Amino acid sequence: MTRGWVVTGGVILRPSIPEVASRIGLLERLPDHSVLVVIPVLGHHQMTHDLLRDLTREAALIDVVVVDNSGDYPPFGDEAILRPGRNLGWAEGTNHGTCTCARPVHQAFLWLNNDTRLSQGFVAGLLRAWAKSGAGILGPVYDCYWEHQRAEHPVAVADYRPRSTTYPVPFVDGTAMFVPAATVDTIGLLDADTFAPVGWGAEVDYSLRARAAGMTLAATRLSYLHHEKSVTGKTVFGGGLLEYAERGFPVAMAGLERKWGADWRTQAGIDPAAHQTSPPQVRRFSASRFLSSRSR
Repeated sequence: MTRGWVVTGGVILRPSIPEVASRIGLLERLPDHSVLVVIPVLGHHQMTHDLLRDLTREAALIDVVVVDNSGDYPPFGDEAILRPGRNLGWAEGTNHGTCTCARPVHQAFLWLNNDTRLSQGFVAGLLRAWAKSGAGILGPVYDCYWEHQRAEHPVAVADYRPRSTTYPVPFVDGTAMFVPAATVDTIGLLDADTFAPVGWGAEVDYSLRARAAGMTLAATRLSYLHHEKSVTGKTVFGGGLLEYAERGFPVAMAGLERKWGADWRTQAGIDPAAHQTSPPQVRRFSASRFLSSRSR
């Protein structure tokens, strides 16, 4: 049984708008399995199993669904497996897993790439940051591209030491997006139609939609992620990573400009010349910063 969401044009529309504050107030007494982890995959099964091994450390907090886009995924443990019969890609696969497996007990969703590894207490850190910030979307710090989420000193996940710092960001990288159920109730899911087939740009669009709805976005140093980068992209098309980029990049640019205008990069905090975001300036959580950022 799903939450009664209706899919239209690749986006799930809410049936109602629960108060975000009511969900945050429940965090101190959340039931087990309150976070649904959604992982779209296309081959590279050992890599997915390594990620699931990280997640087993927090098994009491989560349910996991693997969306098997290749149809040959071997189970690791007790994760749910959806086999759609075709390659849905990242965005549509994420939507499919979320819509199909969401239950009333799920207070939030964690959308994960399978080419990632997680620090100890990764999910708990995101939950703590959500309780502290009330953000509409959260992400971890990581060792990947965007400076606003990049850790000051990237290390191996086993060596990471969490810090109780949560700060506003202009968008959340799609490698790992912690999305409260109230956010999905309010703005729907990823726009899989506009950004098909690769899905690049859908996370920026989703972040801008959340901000347009008055939500804050945040990253937290309580959770840290290693990203292998484009592992699936190297094999999904016959032309390898080059074809993956050729199919994904122009669609992302056209889709974001069509939906948000020519200045979408500025809205997303991306320097058009440098093609990069700025490192965070906030060294510790500030309630006033979060409150003021809601109006941006």
